[in-house]
Amino acid sequence: MDNRKEIIEFVRGILGCQCPDEVFEQIESHVGDRFGNTYLQTMTIGERLLIYIWPTNDPSIVKVHLPGMLFKGMKERDQRGLNRFRAVIAADDVEPIGAIAEEIFRDFRDRDERVHLHVVDAHDCPKETDCALFNPSFSVQ
Repeated sequence: MDNRKEIIEFVRGILGCQCPDEVFEQIESHVGDRFGNTYLQTMTIGERLLIYIWPTNDPSIVKVHLPGMLFKGMKERDQRGLNRFRAVIAADDVEPIGAIAEEIFRDFRDRDERVHLHVVDAHDCPKETDCALFNPSFSVQ
């Protein structure tokens, strides 16, 4: 994978993951299911960590679809025997999306200590992946 270094910097620096170096020897990335108006970018790091990156700037879509995305990720994590699931919302304007997402996450009854929510600036995400979000000319609406 050409952007391995960028993915490692994203996972460690932006998401704060403390995974050891050997976990990053295997990185898989692909476009996943559609949620709202965009598709999830799904990453598996070292068969331990599952990451969904969901590009959106629409608070109403977050309200409707975030619980389903969290449930889907937790279910996939458990079915695959992974340690953690990190749900990432990538937005151009983090503050309004983050406030809504944090409230939904806080009230999400099915969450456990192995799921984490991150709302990040879309420009902090790795640039060379399959997802349209990482095309610099793409605008998440």
